[in-house]
Amino acid sequence: MELSDQFSVGAPPSEVWRLFWDLPRVARCLPGCESITSTGPDAYRASVVQRVGPFKVAFDLDLAVEETVEMERVVVSGGGQDRMGNRLKLNRLSLELEEASGGGTLVKYGLDFALMGRMATLGNSAVKRKAEETRQEFTRRIAAEFGAE
Repeated sequence: MELSDQFSVGAPPSEVWRLFWDLPRVARCLPGCESITSTGPDAYRASVVQRVGPFKVAFDLDLAVEETVEMERVVVSGGGQDRMGNRLKLNRLSLELEEASGGGTLVKYGLDFALMGRMATLGNSAVKRKAEETRQEFTRRIAAEFGAE
């Protein structure tokens, strides 16, 4: 499944870039994310709890930074499994920053992921609906960090 979004904030790219490397702040912006910790060079673990339809899932996701272009782009991949056997494979999460006119920043991100296990039996529409809700809330929270709505 793929999701993407873009939005502008009234802060320079350097400030937005710092936000995305401030792990506690990013965790607060991502719905259901309880924590993000560094586990080594370019490696992280995120604990995420979500309710999707009748399922409550708690994933510990191992993430690896695949590519970094300072102040411009970061690409992450990874995955994890909950105790019920549901698996999340994050094929690619990309985040790109561009300087916008007026001194702000255009933030673009894309997410390509797959769910496996009992949760996948909900069907694509239920999973996509939850993913879309999460995407919208993440965008809203990141924009709010810079005083935008």
